[in-house]
Amino acid sequence: MRQAVKKFLIFIGACFIIYAGYLIYLVIVQGPVLSTHGANPRPWIIESRVVRGGIYARNGEKIVESVVEGDKVNRKYYYPQQYAHLTGYHSRRLGKTGLENAYDQELLGIKGSSKRNLEARWGIKRTEGDNIYLTIDHDLQMKAWELLSPYKGAVVVLDPRNGEILAMVSSPSFDPNKNNLDENWDQLREDDDHPLLSRSCQGLYPPGSIMKIVTAAVGLDRFPQLGSEYFDCQGQLTIEGRVLPDLRAHGSVNLERALAKSCNSYFANLGLEIGSEDYINGLQDFGWGEKIPFDLPTARIPLEQESLQNANGLAESAMGQGEILISPMFMAMVTGSIGNNGVMMNPCLVKEIRSPEDNVIRNQDPRFLRVVAEPEVAGQVQEGMLSVVQPGGTGTAASLPGIEVVGKTGSAENPAGRTHAWFVASAPAHLPEVAVSVIIEHGGQGGTTAAPIARELIKLALSREG
Repeated sequence: MRQAVKKFLIFIGACFIIYAGYLIYLVIVQGPVLSTHGANPRPWIIESRVVRGGIYARNGEKIVESVVEGDKVNRKYYYPQQYAHLTGYHSRRLGKTGLENAYDQELLGIKGSSKRNLEARWGIKRTEGDNIYLTIDHDLQMKAWELLSPYKGAVVVLDPRNGEILAMVSSPSFDPNKNNLDENWDQLREDDDHPLLSRSCQGLYPPGSIMKIVTAAVGLDRFPQLGSEYFDCQGQLTIEGRVLPDLRAHGSVNLERALAKSCNSYFANLGLEIGSEDYINGLQDFGWGEKIPFDLPTARIPLEQESLQNANGLAESAMGQGEILISPMFMAMVTGSIGNNGVMMNPCLVKEIRSPEDNVIRNQDPRFLRVVAEPEVAGQVQEGMLSVVQPGGTGTAASLPGIEVVGKTGSAENPAGRTHAWFVASAPAHLPEVAVSVIIEHGGQGGTTAAPIARELIKLALSREG
């Protein structure tokens, strides 16, 4: 009898330990996820007691606000298509995404304010949430949407000096206002064009020839004398019995001319000279293999090392094909860092958090992310990119009178059809104030389709800087 009681007590004790462990797991590990899950009613009880804070562009333009109509508080998105992938949506049925989710506690006013927190949680009185001010330049955002909306693709404009995102647009987009979102949800979710996807920071694409600026930087770091050496491009390169064709025979080219003419043979050969190990290390210096720290969810930039271990895979990747993938936001960061003396800043979308009384609660100071190249290396790559936009280069459609624009065109192979058109750029050439990344899906030649969009955005951005 005593033995049976002892076994029973051991069983009860074991169950208690398992249950306690599960509760600890729920609170510590799953707590942050469950607390914001759409099926959790508690946040929505708090929502009913709060006038949710607004979202504003850097110049004070109202993007989102909560409008009180009788006993109801409705969320109003004033520029739905232009900002949807940044603001996200706020829905009792569908949950929260974008900034609505990432800054949920700030918008509810329950972070950093114990008094308002208690008032909201206990329903003492209806409170007001904090307001978010973005780094986005409203006019630039609207212009980016105007230029991009006829296509599928993405645009990212940032300030390479501090990492502030000045414009970020994905197309196609959607309307996050409640009635429209609820009515069209099934269609949006099943749409083959994926309008809910934020292509700018979550889309992954082959880079095409814009990858050559990275290969150039890695090559210069490995071979400091590279800029003064010449390579004879005969219009094709044979690697282990396989012929890798070029657009044409470019003849004798150095690094600067190879960038200007986008010579595949030069960069494929350079990749082979660098070697797999050093090339992989160089990509890691730029941030391949890592996730971008940002206010919104971003795609990890994959690094498929296995494909870089064989000669053909390495050569293809070095010129922008192969299995290399990038996001538009990442390439804006890469382009900006080359112009910023090799220093990559942490991208930032939220500039300030302000109280309902318009007092600044939190400022976002510029944050260093990594050094991607030595200043001498970055300077030589920047000079090569300058020749891309000058007469004889592939990116002359991005040139602006009185402003030295540096850039790189790209036409990325696409197994599903026409090539994707890329263009990355920064300006002014020396100490750039703006960097731009543009991709047009199935857009063909980057110098024809994407470069003119970058030109107009640089022109507007610099006119507003002044």
